Amino acid sequence: MLNRMKILHRSAALAAALLLPSMSSAGAANSLEKAKESGTVVVGISNEKPYGYVETDGTVTGVIVEVLRAALEPIGIKKIEPNVSEFSALIPGITAHRFDVIGAGMYITPKRCQAISFSIPITRVANVLAAKTGNPNKIHSLEDIAKSNSVKVGTQVGTAQVDDLHRAGIPDDRVVLFNRDTEAIAGLKADRVDAIYYPALEVSDLIKKFGTGDVERVEPYTIAKDDKGNPMLNYQAFGFNKDDADLVTAVNDGIKQLRTSGRLFKILEPYGFTEQDLPDASVTAEQICSGS
Repeated sequence: MLNRMKILHRSAALAAALLLPSMSSAGAANSLEKAKESGTVVVGISNEKPYGYVETDGTVTGVIVEVLRAALEPIGIKKIEPNVSEFSALIPGITAHRFDVIGAGMYITPKRCQAISFSIPITRVANVLAAKTGNPNKIHSLEDIAKSNSVKVGTQVGTAQVDDLHRAGIPDDRVVLFNRDTEAIAGLKADRVDAIYYPALEVSDLIKKFGTGDVERVEPYTIAKDDKGNPMLNYQAFGFNKDDADLVTAVNDGIKQLRTSGRLFKILEPYGFTEQDLPDASVTAEQICSGS
Protein backbone atom coordinates (compact mmCIF):
# COMPACT_ATOMS: atom_id res chain seq x y z
CA MET A 1 0.00 0.00 0.00
CA LEU A 2 2.80 2.38 0.96
CA ASN A 3 4.67 1.65 -2.27
CA ARG A 4 1.52 2.28 -4.26
CA MET A 5 1.06 5.66 -2.54
CA LYS A 6 4.65 6.61 -3.42
CA ILE A 7 4.07 5.64 -7.04
CA LEU A 8 0.89 7.75 -7.15
CA HIS A 9 2.72 10.76 -5.65
CA ARG A 10 5.56 10.41 -8.15
CA SER A 11 3.09 10.12 -11.03
CA ALA A 12 1.29 13.26 -9.90
CA ALA A 13 4.57 15.15 -9.58
CA LEU A 14 5.65 14.04 -13.04
CA ALA A 15 2.31 15.08 -14.53
CA ALA A 16 2.61 18.51 -12.91
CA ALA A 17 6.15 18.92 -14.22
CA LEU A 18 5.03 18.05 -17.73
CA LEU A 19 2.29 20.64 -17.53
CA LEU A 20 4.63 23.48 -16.53
CA PRO A 21 6.06 24.24 -19.99
CA SER A 22 2.61 24.48 -21.55
CA MET A 23 1.38 26.66 -18.70
CA SER A 24 4.40 28.92 -19.13
CA SER A 25 3.78 29.14 -22.89
CA ALA A 26 0.18 30.06 -22.25
CA GLY A 27 1.32 32.81 -19.89
CA ALA A 28 3.78 34.06 -22.50
CA ALA A 29 1.02 34.45 -25.07
CA ASN A 30 -1.24 36.29 -22.62
CA SER A 31 0.73 39.57 -22.48
CA LEU A 32 0.53 39.99 -26.25
CA GLU A 33 -3.07 38.77 -26.50
CA LYS A 34 -4.20 41.02 -23.65
CA ALA A 35 -2.48 44.00 -25.26
CA LYS A 36 -4.17 43.22 -28.58
CA GLU A 37 -7.59 42.84 -26.97
CA SER A 38 -7.31 46.10 -25.02
CA GLY A 39 -5.26 47.98 -27.60
CA THR A 40 -3.01 49.04 -24.71
CA VAL A 41 0.51 48.19 -23.62
CA VAL A 42 1.89 49.16 -20.19
CA VAL A 43 5.42 50.58 -20.44
CA GLY A 44 7.92 50.94 -17.62
CA ILE A 45 9.82 54.24 -17.84
CA SER A 46 12.01 56.24 -15.47
CA ASN A 47 10.59 59.61 -16.58
CA GLU A 48 13.83 60.73 -18.21
CA LYS A 49 14.22 62.76 -21.36
CA PRO A 50 14.71 62.03 -24.17
CA TYR A 51 13.89 58.31 -23.70
CA GLY A 52 10.51 57.95 -21.98
CA TYR A 53 8.69 60.52 -19.88
CA VAL A 54 5.27 61.93 -19.03
CA GLU A 55 4.41 65.46 -20.14
CA THR A 56 2.61 67.87 -17.80
CA ASP A 57 -0.66 67.11 -19.60
CA GLY A 58 -0.23 63.38 -18.87
CA THR A 59 0.92 62.40 -22.36
CA VAL A 60 3.63 59.74 -22.40
CA THR A 61 6.33 60.32 -25.02
CA GLY A 62 10.08 60.21 -25.66
CA VAL A 63 12.18 58.71 -28.42
CA ILE A 64 12.04 55.11 -27.15
CA VAL A 65 8.33 55.35 -26.43
CA GLU A 66 7.63 56.73 -29.92
CA VAL A 67 9.55 53.87 -31.54
CA LEU A 68 7.46 51.41 -29.52
CA ARG A 69 4.25 53.19 -30.50
CA ALA A 70 5.15 52.95 -34.19
CA ALA A 71 6.29 49.31 -33.89
CA LEU A 72 3.00 48.19 -32.33
CA GLU A 73 0.61 50.18 -34.55
CA PRO A 74 0.42 47.48 -37.28
CA ILE A 75 -1.04 44.97 -34.81
CA GLY A 76 -3.61 47.38 -33.40
CA ILE A 77 -1.92 48.32 -30.12
CA LYS A 78 -2.16 52.10 -30.17
CA LYS A 79 -2.39 53.18 -26.53
CA ILE A 80 0.63 53.36 -24.22
CA GLU A 81 0.06 53.45 -20.48
CA PRO A 82 3.10 54.57 -18.45
CA ASN A 83 4.33 52.99 -15.23
CA VAL A 84 6.96 55.32 -13.78
CA SER A 85 9.76 53.80 -11.66
CA GLU A 86 13.32 54.56 -10.68
CA PHE A 87 15.64 53.18 -13.34
CA SER A 88 17.06 50.63 -10.90
CA ALA A 89 13.51 49.30 -10.28
CA LEU A 90 12.69 48.60 -13.94
CA ILE A 91 14.13 45.08 -14.13
CA PRO A 92 12.51 43.97 -10.85
CA GLY A 93 9.29 45.52 -12.17
CA ILE A 94 9.28 43.68 -15.49
CA THR A 95 10.18 40.36 -13.86
CA ALA A 96 7.20 40.84 -11.51
CA HIS A 97 4.90 41.62 -14.50
CA ARG A 98 4.13 45.14 -13.23
CA PHE A 99 4.34 46.31 -16.84
CA ASP A 100 4.71 44.72 -20.28
CA VAL A 101 7.76 46.48 -21.73
CA ILE A 102 10.72 48.52 -20.47
CA GLY A 103 10.83 51.64 -22.64
CA ALA A 104 13.57 53.65 -20.91
CA GLY A 105 16.50 53.38 -23.34
CA MET A 106 18.03 50.47 -21.42
CA TYR A 107 21.30 49.01 -22.73
CA ILE A 108 21.56 45.35 -23.58
CA THR A 109 24.22 43.78 -21.34
CA PRO A 110 25.09 40.13 -20.67
CA LYS A 111 24.27 40.61 -16.99
CA ARG A 112 20.81 42.01 -17.71
CA CYS A 113 20.18 39.24 -20.23
CA GLN A 114 20.27 36.77 -17.36
CA ALA A 115 17.14 38.40 -15.90
CA ILE A 116 15.13 39.69 -18.88
CA SER A 117 14.74 39.40 -22.65
CA PHE A 118 15.56 42.19 -25.10
CA SER A 119 14.31 43.25 -28.49
CA ILE A 120 16.68 43.77 -31.40
CA PRO A 121 18.69 46.98 -30.88
CA ILE A 122 17.11 50.34 -31.66
CA THR A 123 20.13 52.62 -31.30
CA ARG A 124 23.89 52.45 -30.85
CA VAL A 125 25.36 55.05 -28.50
CA ALA A 126 28.52 55.90 -26.57
CA ASN A 127 28.84 57.23 -23.03
CA VAL A 128 30.72 60.50 -22.50
CA LEU A 129 31.78 62.87 -19.74
CA ALA A 130 30.54 66.34 -18.85
CA ALA A 131 32.37 68.74 -16.53
CA LYS A 132 32.25 72.31 -15.34
CA THR A 133 32.90 74.83 -18.12
CA GLY A 134 36.61 74.96 -18.90
CA ASN A 135 37.14 71.38 -17.66
CA PRO A 136 39.18 72.54 -14.61
CA ASN A 137 40.52 69.04 -13.85
CA LYS A 138 41.60 68.48 -17.48
CA ILE A 139 39.99 65.05 -17.72
CA HIS A 140 39.54 63.54 -21.19
CA SER A 141 38.88 59.88 -20.39
CA LEU A 142 37.80 57.58 -17.59
CA GLU A 143 41.45 56.60 -17.24
CA ASP A 144 42.28 60.22 -16.37
CA ILE A 145 39.78 60.04 -13.50
CA ALA A 146 41.18 56.70 -12.33
CA LYS A 147 44.72 58.13 -12.24
CA SER A 148 43.62 61.09 -10.15
CA ASN A 149 43.57 60.88 -6.39
CA SER A 150 40.63 63.21 -5.90
CA VAL A 151 38.38 63.57 -8.97
CA LYS A 152 34.85 62.27 -8.35
CA VAL A 153 32.48 61.17 -11.10
CA GLY A 154 28.72 60.82 -10.93
CA THR A 155 26.37 58.56 -12.84
CA GLN A 156 23.05 56.79 -12.39
CA VAL A 157 22.45 53.86 -10.06
CA GLY A 158 21.60 50.61 -11.81
CA THR A 159 23.01 51.61 -15.21
CA ALA A 160 25.72 50.07 -17.38
CA GLN A 161 27.76 53.23 -16.84
CA VAL A 162 28.56 52.03 -13.32
CA ASP A 163 30.26 48.94 -14.79
CA ASP A 164 32.31 51.17 -17.12
CA LEU A 165 33.59 53.22 -14.19
CA HIS A 166 34.61 50.13 -12.24
CA ARG A 167 36.24 48.57 -15.31
CA ALA A 168 38.32 51.75 -15.72
CA GLY A 169 39.66 51.30 -12.17
CA ILE A 170 37.84 54.20 -10.50
CA PRO A 171 37.39 53.29 -6.80
CA ASP A 172 33.95 53.22 -5.20
CA ASP A 173 34.71 56.16 -2.93
CA ARG A 174 35.08 58.39 -6.01
CA VAL A 175 31.94 57.15 -7.77
CA VAL A 176 28.77 58.99 -6.71
CA LEU A 177 25.48 57.37 -7.70
CA PHE A 178 22.33 59.38 -8.39
CA ASN A 179 18.75 58.19 -8.87
CA ARG A 180 18.13 60.54 -11.81
CA ASP A 181 20.21 62.30 -14.44
CA THR A 182 18.79 65.67 -13.38
CA GLU A 183 20.12 65.03 -9.87
CA ALA A 184 23.54 64.23 -11.35
CA ILE A 185 23.89 67.50 -13.27
CA ALA A 186 22.66 69.38 -10.19
CA GLY A 187 25.36 67.56 -8.20
CA LEU A 188 27.98 68.62 -10.73
CA LYS A 189 26.90 72.26 -10.56
CA ALA A 190 26.96 72.08 -6.74
CA ASP A 191 30.50 70.56 -6.75
CA ARG A 192 29.40 67.24 -5.26
CA VAL A 193 31.19 65.65 -8.23
CA ASP A 194 33.77 66.87 -10.74
CA ALA A 195 32.24 65.14 -13.75
CA ILE A 196 29.21 63.12 -14.78
CA TYR A 197 29.16 60.10 -17.10
CA TYR A 198 26.11 59.48 -19.26
CA PRO A 199 25.09 58.59 -22.84
CA ALA A 200 26.12 61.31 -25.31
CA LEU A 201 22.56 62.23 -26.28
CA GLU A 202 21.49 62.45 -22.64
CA VAL A 203 24.48 64.67 -21.79
CA SER A 204 23.62 67.05 -24.63
CA ASP A 205 19.99 67.24 -23.50
CA LEU A 206 20.96 67.83 -19.85
CA ILE A 207 23.36 70.63 -20.76
CA LYS A 208 20.79 72.25 -23.03
CA LYS A 209 18.11 72.26 -20.33
CA PHE A 210 20.05 72.66 -17.08
CA GLY A 211 23.71 73.44 -17.67
CA THR A 212 24.08 76.17 -20.30
CA GLY A 213 27.07 78.33 -19.37
CA ASP A 214 27.99 76.19 -16.35
CA VAL A 215 28.56 72.71 -17.80
CA GLU A 216 30.11 71.43 -21.02
CA ARG A 217 30.64 68.11 -22.71
CA VAL A 218 34.27 67.04 -22.35
CA GLU A 219 36.07 67.48 -25.67
CA PRO A 220 38.21 65.80 -26.83
CA TYR A 221 37.12 62.58 -25.16
CA THR A 222 38.47 59.04 -25.52
CA ILE A 223 35.61 56.52 -25.48
CA ALA A 224 36.03 53.79 -22.88
CA LYS A 225 37.24 50.43 -24.19
CA ASP A 226 36.07 46.91 -23.40
CA ASP A 227 38.24 44.02 -22.22
CA LYS A 228 39.31 43.35 -25.83
CA GLY A 229 40.39 46.94 -26.40
CA ASN A 230 37.42 47.89 -28.60
CA PRO A 231 35.53 51.18 -28.10
CA MET A 232 32.46 50.47 -26.00
CA LEU A 233 29.33 51.19 -27.99
CA ASN A 234 26.09 50.48 -26.20
CA TYR A 235 22.89 49.20 -27.76
CA GLN A 236 19.52 50.41 -26.52
CA ALA A 237 16.50 48.13 -26.77
CA PHE A 238 13.15 47.28 -25.22
CA GLY A 239 13.17 44.93 -22.22
CA PHE A 240 10.66 42.15 -21.55
CA ASN A 241 9.79 39.46 -19.06
CA LYS A 242 11.39 36.20 -20.18
CA ASP A 243 7.92 34.60 -20.36
CA ASP A 244 6.77 37.03 -23.05
CA ALA A 245 8.47 35.57 -26.15
CA ASP A 246 5.45 36.32 -28.37
CA LEU A 247 5.50 40.00 -27.40
CA VAL A 248 9.24 40.18 -28.11
CA THR A 249 8.67 38.70 -31.56
CA ALA A 250 5.84 41.15 -32.30
CA VAL A 251 7.95 44.16 -31.31
CA ASN A 252 10.95 42.87 -33.28
CA ASP A 253 8.77 42.48 -36.39
CA GLY A 254 7.60 46.07 -35.95
CA ILE A 255 11.16 47.41 -35.54
CA LYS A 256 12.26 45.56 -38.69
CA GLN A 257 9.43 47.16 -40.66
CA LEU A 258 10.42 50.59 -39.34
CA ARG A 259 14.03 49.98 -40.40
CA THR A 260 13.07 48.83 -43.89
CA SER A 261 10.74 51.77 -44.49
CA GLY A 262 13.22 54.34 -43.15
CA ARG A 263 10.69 55.44 -40.54
CA LEU A 264 12.92 54.40 -37.62
CA PHE A 265 15.47 57.09 -38.41
CA LYS A 266 12.71 59.64 -38.97
CA ILE A 267 11.55 59.01 -35.40
CA LEU A 268 15.09 59.14 -33.97
CA GLU A 269 16.41 62.19 -35.84
CA PRO A 270 14.41 64.95 -34.08
CA TYR A 271 15.84 63.74 -30.76
CA GLY A 272 19.42 64.29 -31.92
CA PHE A 273 20.34 60.85 -33.26
CA THR A 274 22.33 60.58 -36.48
CA GLU A 275 22.49 57.77 -39.04
CA GLN A 276 25.72 56.62 -37.36
CA ASP A 277 23.62 55.84 -34.28
CA LEU A 278 21.61 53.21 -36.16
CA PRO A 279 22.78 49.66 -35.36
CA ASP A 280 23.77 47.37 -38.18
CA ALA A 281 20.79 45.19 -39.07
CA SER A 282 22.91 42.08 -38.50
CA VAL A 283 23.42 42.86 -34.79
CA THR A 284 21.08 40.86 -32.53
CA ALA A 285 20.30 40.90 -28.83
CA GLU A 286 21.56 37.31 -28.63
CA GLN A 287 25.01 38.35 -29.89
CA ILE A 288 25.27 41.16 -27.36
CA CYS A 289 23.95 38.95 -24.55
CA SER A 290 26.66 36.38 -25.29
CA GLY A 291 29.36 39.06 -25.31
CA SER A 292 30.36 38.27 -28.89
